[in-house]
Amino acid sequence: DNLFPWWKQMSDRRMQVLANLCFNIGITKLVQFKNTLAAMQAGRYNDAADGMLASLWAKQVGARAQRLATMMREG
Repeated sequence: DNLFPWWKQMSDRRMQVLANLCFNIGITKLVQFKNTLAAMQAGRYNDAADGMLASLWAKQVGARAQRLATMMREG
């Protein structure tokens, strides 16, 4: 809540995506997703999903990244 006070403005599904990312990679790495987080904050969820899929994390988790990106897009 301190780092991303805007996250509570997102839908529950999108909040789940952000929480899942944080749990999976940790807050230290999550804050490095600057463009993706900025897109989320601005409500540009397709851009956020694209940023997620362009990351090393997506390559590492495979189908899970696709599922979470879809959740981010669809809300």
